[in-house]
Amino acid sequence: MNTSFLAVMGGALLACAFAAPAAFSQTFPSKPLRVIVPYEPGGAVDLATRDIAPKASEDLGQPIVIENRGGAGGQIGALQVARAAPDGYTFMFTVGATHALSKFTAKDLPYDPVKDFTPIIGPVDSVLCIAAGAAFPPNSIKELIDYAKANPGKVSYGTTAVGGTTHLAMEELARLIGASWVHIPYKGGGPITVNLVGNQLPLAALPVSPVMAQVKAGKIKVLAVFGAKRFSELPNVPTVAEAVPQYEHLEGGIWALGPAGMPRPVVQRLNAAIHKAVLDPAARGKLEARGQIISASSPEAFTAQFLKASELAAVLVKRAGIQLE
Repeated sequence: MNTSFLAVMGGALLACAFAAPAAFSQTFPSKPLRVIVPYEPGGAVDLATRDIAPKASEDLGQPIVIENRGGAGGQIGALQVARAAPDGYTFMFTVGATHALSKFTAKDLPYDPVKDFTPIIGPVDSVLCIAAGAAFPPNSIKELIDYAKANPGKVSYGTTAVGGTTHLAMEELARLIGASWVHIPYKGGGPITVNLVGNQLPLAALPVSPVMAQVKAGKIKVLAVFGAKRFSELPNVPTVAEAVPQYEHLEGGIWALGPAGMPRPVVQRLNAAIHKAVLDPAARGKLEARGQIISASSPEAFTAQFLKASELAAVLVKRAGIQLE
């Protein structure tokens, strides 16, 4: 990582985000807040937002109004946030990795994913996995590595997007182990799951939540999970890094971001309320059941994570040779 870049950008973000009158924050919030979800209702971000919002609203003492502004891979909703007043009353929950990647995978992006936003908190990480159909020979990540190396270009895997987090993760893994496989993009996790169960697709990289029912039924097997630690619901499944220590995953999860220039005390207030909400037993139970891992941290720690993800996204896109679309 370019530590000088992180230090400079981190300082700039914190200075910009946290430079505002303290008096303003003493009355915050004094009216309802608007949370934009830049995706359609019913998706992972929308559901997580609706799990978190009630308890955060209770702590803040004001209603939280959730608005779904889907379209253009999250760009429409994100643009609304980027253009909003930086007073803390408008912010969004979004897919962190998608937001970080957009600068390097989308043409004519109407905002800068780093400079035009204030990092508030990354309340949860999404569990991503490498899943396989029951008939696929490998039964572990180590067996998959051996199989892929012995069968170059003959193993196909599915993901939900070209240039998405899971696509980049699989291409980075292939680079590190000296293997090659064929990427098949799908329009959603549902079709991937159906094809895995039917053994029309041997392998896939996707969130663990849509395949959990089939995993429990023995129709799909999970060979590994991405991320820093194992998933508690599948304790015997290793992380990719356990098999390939040099592997570095693009952490994203679900992020809360506001417009650039939000006052530090307001950011801290929102951070604390959201952090408290995800630790509530009822909300936490719902989030974890859907394959989310609680990961909330301070605004400063999240700013560092935010910048690191943005820098790693650029590296991974370049390595994978993905062009702007």
